[in-house]
Amino acid sequence: MTVKTTRNRRVAALLIIVLVIGAGTYAYFNRDLTAAATGQAPPASGERRGSYYTVLDENGRTLFTTGHMLHVGDEFISEEDTRYEITRVDQDTATAKAVGQMDALPLLPMLSAQTQTSGGKVAIYHTHSSESYEPSDGSDSRPGAGGILEVGASMASSLERQGVDCVHSTTSHEPHDAAAYDRSRRTAVKLLKERPMALFDVHRDAGPAEPYLKELDGREVSKAMIVVGSTNPKMNANLDFARRLKEAVNAEYPGLVKGIFIGKADFNQDLFDRSLLLEMGTEKTTKEAAAAGAALIGSVVPRVIGATTGAPSGGAVGRSLGWILGLAVAGTFVYLWVATGSWDEMRAKIMGWFGSGGVRIGGRRGDPGDGAGSGDPDGSSGGSSI
Repeated sequence: MTVKTTRNRRVAALLIIVLVIGAGTYAYFNRDLTAAATGQAPPASGERRGSYYTVLDENGRTLFTTGHMLHVGDEFISEEDTRYEITRVDQDTATAKAVGQMDALPLLPMLSAQTQTSGGKVAIYHTHSSESYEPSDGSDSRPGAGGILEVGASMASSLERQGVDCVHSTTSHEPHDAAAYDRSRRTAVKLLKERPMALFDVHRDAGPAEPYLKELDGREVSKAMIVVGSTNPKMNANLDFARRLKEAVNAEYPGLVKGIFIGKADFNQDLFDRSLLLEMGTEKTTKEAAAAGAALIGSVVPRVIGATTGAPSGGAVGRSLGWILGLAVAGTFVYLWVATGSWDEMRAKIMGWFGSGGVRIGGRRGDPGDGAGSGDPDGSSGGSSI
């Protein structure tokens, strides 16, 4: 092999390995955005129209009410961290049984909001942008100007008072139908280009006002229910963030987060580890109460995102490193194959790295092709190196 031929093969091999690793890495880290851009969004969510479910425990005590469609196997984590599983759904009533207590979350450092969120952002949007509050808005829906937008604005203002930049999208995703999550997915993807530390889809639930109301410092505020989709690959990361938010908010304002509902849907949470859906009151709640509750939650969010920013969850880090390592190994083999020109030469090169130089390739030592008779007393190859 001439020096010129070897050099040309090296250049070609290096170009191939760069292209393989670059294309593979880009595809891996942008796979969610690609799915969104092509409209291949995962299944979203169903909701009851004009009615709601009451979920009871095995003793007939009301756990929560919701307008979300319920299925056997859906779960609910109560304010006290008891985990329930829905075992039966019958018309407007569902039954859930306690399946255990959630393990305590590992402690994370909790520094000041300014220290931990410097230069960071939080993004807020509304899949159901027409949702409104009857006592304040006169209707449960206001196309183009839903009361939920003001609730989101209240949360955004609270975040900004804590020194956190907030991007609040008021983009309409109407009508309020099964395709709303497909439309709002485009908004979520656009917001994620801002590199936020958390992404919130702010809604209001359906049902009576009472289960969502709380008196705090002499004023009525709306509780929140956090919703996590169970049919997305980031469910565990989403749930970890949801539990940390619930814990931090309730430590500051006991009972403000009534629980976490885990339903058979996606809610576009597959796009981001720290993406959550917040239910702020119901159509029977006043908008002012919902806005007050959202502001209180916003005041606590900086401490939670500060504790969970930085590296992704361990599983995400492991998958990313494994992907990159796999590409590197594949690229190395491509490089060696192109640079050496044959499988036998590539194999000899690899074995030479791990052996002492006396490696037999395709025959006995001393046979032509293994280096014997080439002028080297020890039979080592006198071929050109890579």
